[in-house]
Amino acid sequence: VPNGVRPPLAAEADADQTPADGAGAVRMLWELDDALVILLYTRFFEFGLERVVEVLRQVVAREPRAKLLVVGEGLFGEESDLDELLDTAGLSDYVAFTGWVETKRLPDYFRAADLAVFPYDDTPINRAKCSVKLIDLLAAGLPVAADAVGQNTEYIVDAESGLLVGPGDDAALADAILRLLADPDLRVRLGAAAARRMRGRFGWERLVEGVERAYQ
Repeated sequence: VPNGVRPPLAAEADADQTPADGAGAVRMLWELDDALVILLYTRFFEFGLERVVEVLRQVVAREPRAKLLVVGEGLFGEESDLDELLDTAGLSDYVAFTGWVETKRLPDYFRAADLAVFPYDDTPINRAKCSVKLIDLLAAGLPVAADAVGQNTEYIVDAESGLLVGPGDDAALADAILRLLADPDLRVRLGAAAARRMRGRFGWERLVEGVERAYQ
């Protein structure tokens, strides 16, 4: 039984703040201005840090308006290691690290982004995982570019509810991000399809029905 969609994160946002206000506040806080924002929502478990550096390098070489918004913390200070790698590569100006964000604030951060990237190395653990973070991104209606590993290939239908690339293919991942950045209509279509698919096929009520049938 895969992980399923939890109650909408949007319901956890403050009632006195509209979605537009929240997203605008996030962009102002992190000085995103008119950047094309790529969200990396992570605990840094699933990929090598060098991959993020290489993918971002390829993206900004062709789209200098792009900016990476890194939401999350690692258990062992991985975000600091990534910051150092990005600084060495001369990419610090293209990144904002937010640290840990409370769950009730996540909808604002999701809405502040144009798309999400989900690097996912081809390892035995990743093949067996059902990432709650990927579920949250898709259910929120964000277009996602991800590695085609494990459950990712069931949550995302390539070119229908997101973009999948070959595992570990940094150039393909950068190309997928650039494709989304260049096409607002594609972002809207994939994001809407992702939200429908996640709630229609992976809502807990549907998953529970499947489990009950298995025991009958």
